Amino acid sequence: MPPGTTITRKVEVRNGADEERTISMYAAAASVGQSGFTVADDRAVNELSTWMSVSPSEATVPPNSTAQAVVTIDVPSDAPEGEQYAVIWAQVTDNESGSGIQNVSRVGIRTYLSVGPGNGPPADLEVDAVTATRNANGAPELVATVANIGGRALDPQGTVTLSGGPGGISTSPVEAAGSSIAPGQSGTVAFAFDPALPSGPWQAEVTVTSGLVNKTSNVELTFPDQGSVAAQDSSSESGVPVWIWAVVALGIIAVAAAVLIVIRRRKTS
Repeated sequence: MPPGTTITRKVEVRNGADEERTISMYAAAASVGQSGFTVADDRAVNELSTWMSVSPSEATVPPNSTAQAVVTIDVPSDAPEGEQYAVIWAQVTDNESGSGIQNVSRVGIRTYLSVGPGNGPPADLEVDAVTATRNANGAPELVATVANIGGRALDPQGTVTLSGGPGGISTSPVEAAGSSIAPGQSGTVAFAFDPALPSGPWQAEVTVTSGLVNKTSNVELTFPDQGSVAAQDSSSESGVPVWIWAVVALGIIAVAAAVLIVIRRRKTS
């Protein structure tokens, strides 16, 4: 959004209890860092949350019913460029017990806001590395390191398929999700496999998606007995390394040159 503009969005809250509930709705601070998307305690504020309002701020909702609210984001004309984060909370507070302790439950919707004169840098990512490892229970895992090279926070999800294993076996696609990654930072997506899976070698197709951004990396790997090992990039769809193709090509060139010399000698004789 350009500075000095305003948008509204509708949200819906549901009371799934069998009794009437009073639900409070408000905006509060959040951030994206090394731990992913992180919400602040209680009603903490940041710059974005001060630009936001929810109407109504409180609704009494009958049992197993819903209510709607309107969220307004009013970006001031002197707002700094960049991406900011917040949460729209719906909160229910139970009555005090005899001990004076209150039970507070809340659920939220994330808010990602990019402020700038245009549409801002697009989202983009790279799969920097893939590592084969084993978890504490000895089960094989594949960990993809994802770099956020764009201008928007990423919420990465991934799929990996193993093929070309011992005896030519393959696996069904395995899905996983990682924590939010801020622009300029990196995170991981970890895929867990059945403990009975053979160590390999395997061909792995790793696809990481966030929104409309989709990147695929093809690697060769063998799960170690312990620790972790970096997977090797596959340089062709068949999984044959480039150096092998180079040797084959040089061999063909050498044979062709030898044949040409023989032909020339026959002509001169």
